[in-house]
Amino acid sequence: MAQFTLPLVGGDPVSLTTLVEQGPRLLVFAHADCPTSHLALRHLAQLEAGPVKPVLIAEEPPEEAARMARRSGVGFPVLAQEAPFPVSDQFGIEAVPTAVLVDASSRAVESLVGWDRAGYERLLGGPLPDLGPAVKPGCGSRLHEPAVRAGLDEVEDMFERGWTDGLPVVPPTPERVERMLGGRDAGRSLGAVPPSGGEATLERVAACAVLAGCRPEYFPVVEAAVQAALDPVLNPHGLAVTTQAGGVVMVVNGPARERLGLNAGMGALGPGARANMTIGRALRLVLTLTGDARAGRLDRSTLSTPAKLGLCIAEDEERSPWQPLHVERGIEPGSSAVTVIAADAPLSISDHRSRTPDELAWVLAQAATVTWSPCWWPMDDDSLFVIGPEHAAMFASAGWSKERLREAIFAAATRTAGELKRGETTPAVWESPDDRPIHKWADASRILIVVAGGEAGRYSAVLGPCDGMQTQPVTREVRWST
Repeated sequence: MAQFTLPLVGGDPVSLTTLVEQGPRLLVFAHADCPTSHLALRHLAQLEAGPVKPVLIAEEPPEEAARMARRSGVGFPVLAQEAPFPVSDQFGIEAVPTAVLVDASSRAVESLVGWDRAGYERLLGGPLPDLGPAVKPGCGSRLHEPAVRAGLDEVEDMFERGWTDGLPVVPPTPERVERMLGGRDAGRSLGAVPPSGGEATLERVAACAVLAGCRPEYFPVVEAAVQAALDPVLNPHGLAVTTQAGGVVMVVNGPARERLGLNAGMGALGPGARANMTIGRALRLVLTLTGDARAGRLDRSTLSTPAKLGLCIAEDEERSPWQPLHVERGIEPGSSAVTVIAADAPLSISDHRSRTPDELAWVLAQAATVTWSPCWWPMDDDSLFVIGPEHAAMFASAGWSKERLREAIFAAATRTAGELKRGETTPAVWESPDDRPIHKWADASRILIVVAGGEAGRYSAVLGPCDGMQTQPVTREVRWST
């Protein structure tokens, strides 16, 4: 009669006597270097309830045993044994996988070496899926073939833990998180993250910044962005669970742009600048991992948007003829700030032919009319216009203020109620006479304007609104002290 006690991954040590109290068990000996072991575990992970329950006995330390289970999707008990592998020695395990059927009295009844789907089905008393070869030889047990490995595959481990947005991440080791925190209070909370309500401690935010690939000097901007994104005024819960495609976009202003190397010029809305990409991604990972706003789970977005990987825009204040966004929103000109905005993906606007600012404002307005919905008007929601430097120069040369441009876009984005009475439209439209003019937005203040982009090419962009959630932009100053 066999007997042993081993560490249970995720729990206290457990004995064989405890395991068999509720009936026979199939002990499956395996290790991480054996492809056949993983093949067997993938099959067993999908086993329906039956008379015999499997138990994985990994010839691995607990962390590697847990990783094996995650990689294979195993939900049954996982026990870890380290060198000199006394339980493998007790059962005479020469190769893995080896399955040993143990009855309710802890007596080994039968064993099966290697992978044999029909043999496993017989021992378990239930069917297994067809996920590969029906029969495959195994590998040597750790008793006889010591581990030869290049170390833990950290990137794959992060995927298996679910600590990613679908792209590779940087493992948040304690040392990296500590460097990211830079002496800040790790336990200080920035608030609960909707929709699941996970706590955004600075330690968790720092871990997400590490995962995203941020440098430690980026962390004050990430911290300010998380604070802004959790403000109820933005309605982070609604944004997390909506079926719309919108996400959270951040605009960075002030000295932080140059200090951190944020790109406000050529390719300002695209890849290439580490600071833009990783700061935007860090915010999104906080919302996804701490708030559980994962696609297909609590995030119910029908189509979603690539912007949900993270979109961080730096305003080109030096080329802008106007007051920067953060100053408009009450922050001192010499300070750095982050503004978070609920927005859809960018729509590029090409206009190389307009010769007057009125013409160009009309073109910008017409592009905005089709965002979110071409007929659901008016919208009491924000649209963000990113004006390219060449377009901004035309308005500047004519002496247009930002307010004048805002009013011109608002006036030009108008349709009659009759034109809008099709498809998805609002009660206000249906209740209006056909000749009544309807504006795209409830008022001109819903039009936000920043300047960014390359100096050559007459392009701008508009990021459409998110509707129905009473969301408003939130601006937070970046604090550089610890």
